Amino acid sequence: MNMEELEIKNEEWQEEIRTIWDVVKDVAEFVYPSNSTEVFLTTIWNQSMDAFDKPREVQVIVDDNDELYISVGTPSFVSFENQTNQLKGMKLPIKCWIHTHPFGQAYWSGTDWSTINKWRSVNEDGSYLNLMKSAIVLGDNQYMAHNLETDIAKKVYYGILKQDNGVEEE
Repeated sequence: MNMEELEIKNEEWQEEIRTIWDVVKDVAEFVYPSNSTEVFLTTIWNQSMDAFDKPREVQVIVDDNDELYISVGTPSFVSFENQTNQLKGMKLPIKCWIHTHPFGQAYWSGTDWSTINKWRSVNEDGSYLNLMKSAIVLGDNQYMAHNLETDIAKKVYYGILKQDNGVEEE
């Protein structure tokens, strides 16, 4: 992504993600995210939607030392291209790769599957050697969490639930 085309409305967007991470990192669970982890995920989502000139994909890598590596992309793609300085010091394996789909749906795109598969290889016995343990994609009030070691995934919808009483408001 050409960083010159990026308009940042909140210069502290990465720091806000890091601040919440510092609060939750000792209890964070990525395969079956806890309420504390969901606060962290919601912070990433909110920055993806509000910190820039328009909603943009944001990715956060949590490395084996619980350090964060963060980048921003376009509304439909994110990488570390032109932001590789963000990866200096990253320790493998990756505990979790988190990224947003600002158009609202949490699902694995073809590009996402390609990324996931680049971080795993198959051993002679058919098991996976994972350099990434888990991945989470965020949508609007939803996420999908994938355990790359077992290939078990779960999709969660969350938010404030209100009963629809069938009466239209004027």
